[in-house]
Amino acid sequence: RRRRRVMWWVASAVVLSMLAALAAVAFLNGWTLALGQDSGPGADPRPLPSYTGVAEKAAGTGRLVIGVKGDLPGVGLRRGGTFEGFDIDVARHLAEGLGARDVEFVAVSPAGRARALAEGKVDLVVATYSIVEDPQVTFAGPYYLAHQDVLVHKGPIDSIRDLKGKRICGVNSPSVGAVQDRVDVHPVPASNYAECMNMLLNGTVDAVPGDDVILAGFAGRENVRFRVLGAKLTDERYGVGLRAGDVRTCKALSGVVADLYRTGVIKKLLAKHFGNVDFRPEAKVPAMEACA
Repeated sequence: RRRRRVMWWVASAVVLSMLAALAAVAFLNGWTLALGQDSGPGADPRPLPSYTGVAEKAAGTGRLVIGVKGDLPGVGLRRGGTFEGFDIDVARHLAEGLGARDVEFVAVSPAGRARALAEGKVDLVVATYSIVEDPQVTFAGPYYLAHQDVLVHKGPIDSIRDLKGKRICGVNSPSVGAVQDRVDVHPVPASNYAECMNMLLNGTVDAVPGDDVILAGFAGRENVRFRVLGAKLTDERYGVGLRAGDVRTCKALSGVVADLYRTGVIKKLLAKHFGNVDFRPEAKVPAMEACA
């Protein structure tokens, strides 16, 4: 009986020594042994840092996720795994201005932009996002003052009045109504701007209404010379979307935008993406939105 007790104590000592050794290894490798928690060499027991806003995240990590359009030539177009266009280049400059050089772009739809910000799927949205009253979104900028306008062949149509009795592409856009409010035209139904451009090329319609930079983007990839009339039917203030309440980042971004205009970067980007079209884009820095 005494021998069995001795052997039991020896076995217990061995087990305790092994547990102590495992605990030491776990401590050195940063594992978590508490019940109910993940353990293993890939787990980090330290809590992830939380950031009060996008500017702080950019400074702390050097990385941002930005929501953009993926279907607008010259503005925001996805080609394979990359994005290109005016908005994409502007977004890169904005991210660099905040201290982030590692930027991931994610395509967002008009209906999903605010939700993507609210759910933290993206840090910023730079996607022809006109500044509107929205409790879920704080807007910085605007980074560009666009206008609803009309695209025509370079030729006899010189003003909105010359469209009287003409056929315009009836794409689903408020710009169609803006034209109809000013002149009697005949809308021809179309499902998207690519279809509008085909109809403009083959003469089915005489004009295509829409936001000027969007029109210029589609026209810029054609061999035919097109013209944006310069009617400026409305003002469309393209802002940088942020999660509501991120005032610090809003102010920082507005400062970056102003600097992009001051240094001529915006002017160069407009020429780069829309230089093939007879188009006079806005070159002056727009009035900044109040960050609140």
